[in-house]
Amino acid sequence: MWDFGHADLLEPEAIGEPGQRVFRLRVMSKDESASLWLEKEQLAALTLAFRHLLEQTEDIPLAEPESTVTARPFPERPQVELKLGRLGIGYDEDVRMVTIFAYGTEEAEDAPPTFACQVNLTQCAAFAEQAEDTINAGRPICVLCGAPIEKDGHKCHRRNGHSSQSISLEDSEQ
Repeated sequence: MWDFGHADLLEPEAIGEPGQRVFRLRVMSKDESASLWLEKEQLAALTLAFRHLLEQTEDIPLAEPESTVTARPFPERPQVELKLGRLGIGYDEDVRMVTIFAYGTEEAEDAPPTFACQVNLTQCAAFAEQAEDTINAGRPICVLCGAPIEKDGHKCHRRNGHSSQSISLEDSEQ
């Protein structure tokens, strides 16, 4: 298992054009770096988990961002490359840290995590903002059926019963 301890950097990234994007979490801690590849839905679920945790701990003041961490570029070849099967989080009230547990795609249900790192609540809030921007930069979602709306339109079978009337991007923005 890779345990990065307290992560200096945790940020989401989308690579590619909407509809063809791949997603990853970029993690850096001291001199270590990791690319954790995941699905858009997993990124959304992690963001939602962070938002719920932040709501539950809203009486705890967020720390000021640490200015001592120097910004350094994310390496082209991180030490850890992992395609995620599952994610989990845990919160330690005593130290006010969130632990992210990542499991590879080949891991059994009862296997220990493949990767772990810790972030504070301020990092969780910043991550949630970035992740929501990353997710929302993709294709809009049809409010009726939940499917993505492509540039050339969307045939929603839930519109007017079984209608196959096309919905364009302009229609979805109204």
